[in-house]
Amino acid sequence: MRKKLMIMICLLSVLTLQAQTVEKQIRKGNRLYRKGNFTEAEVKYRKVLEDKPTCADAQFNLGDALYKQENYTDAFDAFQKVLELTPDAKLKSQAVFNMGNCLLEQGKYYDAFNIYKTALKIDADNADALYNLEFCRAHLVKSRIMVNPAIPHGSVEANEKMAFNGQTITLTGKADDGYGLSKYVVVKADDNQVTVNVSGNHFEMPKFDVLVSAEFKQYHKISMDKNTKHGTVSADRQKAVEGQQVVLHAQPEPKYMVDRYIVTKTGSPTDSVPVNDTVFQMPDFDVTVSALFRTALRVRVDSTEHGQVMVTDSLALPGQNIGIIVKPEKGYQLGELTVVSDKDPTTTAPVTDMNVFQMIDSDVTVKASFVEAQDYYKVVADTAIEGGRVLLDVEQATRGETVTLRNEPDPEYKFKEYKIFQLGDTSVHVQPLGNFFTMPGMDVMVSAVFEKQEGENQDQQQQQQDQQQDQQDQQDQQDQQQNQQDQQQDQQQQQQKQSPQDISKEDAQRMLDALENQEKQTMEKVNEQKIRTQPKRKTDKDW
Repeated sequence: MRKKLMIMICLLSVLTLQAQTVEKQIRKGNRLYRKGNFTEAEVKYRKVLEDKPTCADAQFNLGDALYKQENYTDAFDAFQKVLELTPDAKLKSQAVFNMGNCLLEQGKYYDAFNIYKTALKIDADNADALYNLEFCRAHLVKSRIMVNPAIPHGSVEANEKMAFNGQTITLTGKADDGYGLSKYVVVKADDNQVTVNVSGNHFEMPKFDVLVSAEFKQYHKISMDKNTKHGTVSADRQKAVEGQQVVLHAQPEPKYMVDRYIVTKTGSPTDSVPVNDTVFQMPDFDVTVSALFRTALRVRVDSTEHGQVMVTDSLALPGQNIGIIVKPEKGYQLGELTVVSDKDPTTTAPVTDMNVFQMIDSDVTVKASFVEAQDYYKVVADTAIEGGRVLLDVEQATRGETVTLRNEPDPEYKFKEYKIFQLGDTSVHVQPLGNFFTMPGMDVMVSAVFEKQEGENQDQQQQQQDQQQDQQDQQDQQDQQQNQQDQQQDQQQQQQKQSPQDISKEDAQRMLDALENQEKQTMEKVNEQKIRTQPKRKTDKDW
């Protein structure tokens, strides 16, 4: 019994010591914050969260420090994290209130308005949230969304007929047979020279009525050259509209590699189309795809003790960059790393500090040695990332060691890129190589950028439509006479339809004069109200 009692006492002592350390670090951060040293305060709060990720106090104060640095995007994420860490309704409401302020600072009145409503649902007594809710309400204007009813070769629908400024609108396009969506077009209803930016199939509603249209273009075929030697080539689609991106893929024969892709106008080999790596933009004609294959050079790795060495490519072309993956055994670190020509042992390929070399015109062998480890450096994952999180295979590594990265995007997000920098100093960057990086001689933090999949569903739908159209085209090829009849029908329909510019000049102009007067009357009513000129400031916490 005594032994168990002593263990419990020791455990309580450790927990008490950890709590005191956390409180001490928070107090240091608060002192820096009050002095206006917001960057240094941020470092202190992040240090607390490294040791105790569930500390809501440090998480809230981190949001305050980021907000004071006008880093409103990261501040929003920091305050949002508080909601997961505390059951306190008042604290949650204050965190949501600050999230609304982050949006308000960016002029996002509609999104901020909805956030303040959430804060009031959590705590109905949050007077500041109510004040800012009315502040946003006074800056919101509801406008019409009109769709051009006569678009050649297709139609468009919007998910709303009226919307507030800042509200996200989703568009859906439907193409006629043999045509595909090229792009959406959104302009001011009474002035088509004023355009609204469309991202994928979404746009943000401005403070005026809009006219929605689209461009549909005829599909062109993508054929593969049957005379390609030493390999085969394929594309991610069998047809595409002008301006659409097409991705190519090659399957070389053993001991061969792709030297370059070749895309030309079908029936006219001298009319070439530019290819960027494996991608080209579809021109306004049918194309034929081929490739040149050449004998590949080999990259071998010598066996070694106390560690493992691998390369990103075992076959390569001259000038190609090859990454070397280094995994030492525990207690060891990389000593020497060389790349030697198999033809001439005196010829070597220089290796960078990031363990990368450029392939020479010869087979090569990678040689490495390992020595006893001298120093280990921290590898920390950024916990305040919007849209996902980073996963690390190690928490510390030696200089020259390869650290492997993984990521988990949140729903409706997709991974874009990794960001690696010195821990505590974001100005010192480390270059990632795909999903890994070579450890430098310093502690590092690994972050990432995730982006919303705006337009992704539309692209998937469009690809499905493309595949269905491909199947239909194959059936149509079996009946040439039916193809000719379909083409005649398409020409007749095209002649019957009017252009969107004609519609906007005639129908839209007449009714938009009245809409403009209505908009003016609305703004006059808004101006007559007692519009709040200054929102309530952010809630600060001093724990």
